[in-house]
Amino acid sequence: MVSRSNKVNRMMLLATGSAVALCMLTVSLNAEQRAKVEHTAALQSDCDRMAGSAYDRDRNATFAPVDIDNIDVQAIGVCRTAFEATGNPRFAYQLGRALNKAQEPDEAMAAYEAAVGGGYSAAKVNFGMLMGRLGDVQAEFKLYSEAATSGNVLAQYNLGVAYRDGLGTNPDGQQALKWFEKAAVGGDDTAAFNIGSIYDEGKLVPEDNQTAIAWYDLAAQRGSTDAMINLGLMYENGEGIAANPQRAAEMFRAAADKGDVFGAYKLAQLEDHGVTPPAPHEPDQLAESVSTLVLKQGDVEPFGLKPKDI
Repeated sequence: MVSRSNKVNRMMLLATGSAVALCMLTVSLNAEQRAKVEHTAALQSDCDRMAGSAYDRDRNATFAPVDIDNIDVQAIGVCRTAFEATGNPRFAYQLGRALNKAQEPDEAMAAYEAAVGGGYSAAKVNFGMLMGRLGDVQAEFKLYSEAATSGNVLAQYNLGVAYRDGLGTNPDGQQALKWFEKAAVGGDDTAAFNIGSIYDEGKLVPEDNQTAIAWYDLAAQRGSTDAMINLGLMYENGEGIAANPQRAAEMFRAAADKGDVFGAYKLAQLEDHGVTPPAPHEPDQLAESVSTLVLKQGDVEPFGLKPKDI
């Protein structure tokens, strides 16, 4: 009969021997695969550097974001290898961006779908856009909703568009404003413009020119040429604010300086009637006459054009 102590000793010897063998194997594998591991790590960094999106809160912030139009085609191979080696959905999402830039919609869709399968929020925006283009607006709406709830600014903007235009849901002015406001608080100037437009038009909610001016002013200060134009027209016509041709000319000139043709036309039209815009202001002084109406980041509680992709 084998005593308990002998059994324990044998088990300890077996466990010790296994641990030593595993340790030796680990050391051996690390030595053999060090170059491969380092190469994979380099590819991950390269993918992040070449295809990270400004709208992706989960991107590698070590690197500056890259606009989709500036993605190098080499990012396709880099990001594909990084994803295959790690299974990290971030690399699938960035692969989708690179493929989208290369005009490979089918492959891009597969990459985005893989990232969505991994729960990657930013990918839901792009995948939702593609689903909408295929006619599945209910799936588009669902994906925007999920990403917007998680805090993605672009998804919040697109969800606002969906509620405004009735994409995959019934038109709802209050919901549109809620999600546009969330996106505007997150820094999206087009969302701020759209809020101004909703109040200006008065179709989804009662017309409110004062509120429209405030949101147009915010969007104009952030660089929205559309907001500059609409604010200029309101100054020109005295809509919701005292008519001020000089201030209107200033708004049109600001838009024209950014390349807006209609802004240049309106400026020339006013100048032909003897209206001269005041000397240019610094960016933070733009539209100072409505400074009491200006909504800046933080002024709106974060409760909340066409859909955009990234």
